[in-house]
Amino acid sequence: MLNILLFGTASLLLLTLFGIIIAFFLGLAILEDVKRLVPVILGLLASILIIFLINRRWSGWIASSAFVLLLTGAFAFADAPRQVVEGRALFLFTIPILMSSVILRPWASFVAAGVCGVVISIIAMLTLPDYAQGAPPVPTILGFFTIAFVAWLSTRSLEGALAEVRAFNVELEARVEQRTHELQQANEQLTRAYQKLQELDRLKSRFLSIVSHELRTPLNAILGFTEIMRSGNYGMITSRQDAALERIATNDKRLLDLVNDLLDQARIEAGQISLHIEPFTIQDLVDDLESTMRILVETKKLFLKVHASPAVPAVLEGDRRRLYQILVNLVNNAMKFTEKGGISIHFYCPDTDYWAFDVTDTGPGIPKEAQTSIFEPFWQADTSSTREHTGFGLGLSIVKQLATLMGGSVSVVSELGAGSTFTVKIPIVPPQKNTNQAKGEVHHE
Repeated sequence: MLNILLFGTASLLLLTLFGIIIAFFLGLAILEDVKRLVPVILGLLASILIIFLINRRWSGWIASSAFVLLLTGAFAFADAPRQVVEGRALFLFTIPILMSSVILRPWASFVAAGVCGVVISIIAMLTLPDYAQGAPPVPTILGFFTIAFVAWLSTRSLEGALAEVRAFNVELEARVEQRTHELQQANEQLTRAYQKLQELDRLKSRFLSIVSHELRTPLNAILGFTEIMRSGNYGMITSRQDAALERIATNDKRLLDLVNDLLDQARIEAGQISLHIEPFTIQDLVDDLESTMRILVETKKLFLKVHASPAVPAVLEGDRRRLYQILVNLVNNAMKFTEKGGISIHFYCPDTDYWAFDVTDTGPGIPKEAQTSIFEPFWQADTSSTREHTGFGLGLSIVKQLATLMGGSVSVVSELGAGSTFTVKIPIVPPQKNTNQAKGEVHHE
C-alpha cells in the first residue's frame, strides 16, 4: 500500500515539474511562486526516494511514519499561514490523518491528528497576531480529531472485513486442497480401474482366441466324420440315420460359424487381422455368395436378387475373402429376421472414390432406438433365454470393424414393418495400397 501511495505522489510531483518546465521553454508567463516550487518538488521527490528505500531495505513502519510526517510538513507550507490555519489549505491535513490509519494502524489516525494540531498551532501562534497570545485554533484541532475518529471507525470495519476475507480464503484454500486431494485419489482409482479393464480386455481377447481355436479342431473333426458316415464309407446307413447325421452336420456347422465369429472378433480386437489386397470382380463376389447362400435362402422360401450397376469398375482391388465375409454376414442377418419376401443386393458407385453395395430385406425392421447399438459386439435386441433367433450378436459388429479396417463404413436405414437396408461403402483404391506405395512395398496376391 505504501509503495502505491509513494508512486502516486511521485507521479503527481513529476507531472507538476514537467508542466513548469514546458511552460518555461514555451515562454509562458510563470509566477515567481510557481518558480519557487521547483526546488520544493525536487526535495519532495528525493524524500520519497529515501522513504521507498527505507521501506524496501529496513522498516515499513518507519517508512510509513516518515511519509505521513513528510505530507504534514509539505501541507504546512503549501499556502499562506492564514489559509493553512483557517482557509482553503486546511482540508489538505485530512490526507495524512486518513493515510496513517491505513498504512500504519487504526489508532495512528489520532496521533496524526495530534501532530497536525500541533503544526497548525505553531504556525498560528508564530505568524498570526490574533493567535500570538497563545490561544491555539481549537475548532480546527477538534475537526482533526473528528476526522481521526471517523478514520479509526472505518479502518476497524475494514480490518474486520479483511479478517473475515482472510479466514474465508484460508477455509477456501483448505477446501480446494481437500477437493484436489480427493480428485487425485479418484483419478488414481480411475487409472487403476482403466488399467485393470485393459488387462481384462486383453485376457478376454486372448481367452476367446484360444478357446475358439481349440473348439474349431473338434468341430471340424465332427463335421468330417459325419460326412464320411453319410457317404457310406463305414457301411450302409438307414434313412433315419442319415437324417440324424444331417441334423448333426447342420448343428455342427452352426457351432462352427459361431466359433469363427468369436475367433474373428478376438483377432480384430487384438489387431491381428491383416488385409490381403488382390484384384477381383463383382461377379467373383456374387459367385462366391451364390454358391453358399442361395440354397439356404431358397430353403427358407425366400428370394435372393443381385444387381450390379455398369458404373462399378470391371476390376476392383481389396480383400476378396473379407468382403465375402461381410456379404455373408449381412445376408445371414437379413435371412434370420425375414420370414416372407426376400433379400436384394445392389452393387453401385455412390461417387468417384467409393464403390458400395446395399443389402435390403423385407423383414420386420429395426426400431430407431436400437439402430445405434446393433453394430456393438454381443448386442442383441432380444436377450431372453427363450429368444427366437440364436447367435452371439457378433455378425454386424464384425461387418463394421472389417469395413472400417478397409477404410470404408457401414450404415443402416430401417423402419418398423418396412424392412432394412444395410449399406457398405468401400474405397475404390484401398488405403493399405496407398500406404504400401508410399513405402515402396506393394504386395498383390
